Amino acid sequence: MVSQKFRMAKYLGEIITELFRIILIIIMVYVASQVLKAILSGTWATENIIIAGMGVILAGMFVIVGFLIAQGRALGMLEERTKNIGESLSNLGRDFKEHLSKRSK
Repeated sequence: MVSQKFRMAKYLGEIITELFRIILIIIMVYVASQVLKAILSGTWATENIIIAGMGVILAGMFVIVGFLIAQGRALGMLEERTKNIGESLSNLGRDFKEHLSKRSK
């Protein structure tokens, strides 16, 4: 039951992520078309083009920050697992040395 809820939540998260990507692409296409109109026929003022460009850049930054947060979380989990494995191997080696020293005596 919990596994199914987890899969549904993960699937919902993927849908929301894809929805935001589609919205970002639509906004980028719209702004690009308006920039082309401004260049070819002068429909927008220069300030509006700059503001729209900064909006696209900010939207892209939110996507990048989300990606970096996910990567940092994955790297942290990997680092923690690696640290635990190293400690386990160290303890195993110490136990093995103690066992050998007891058998040698």
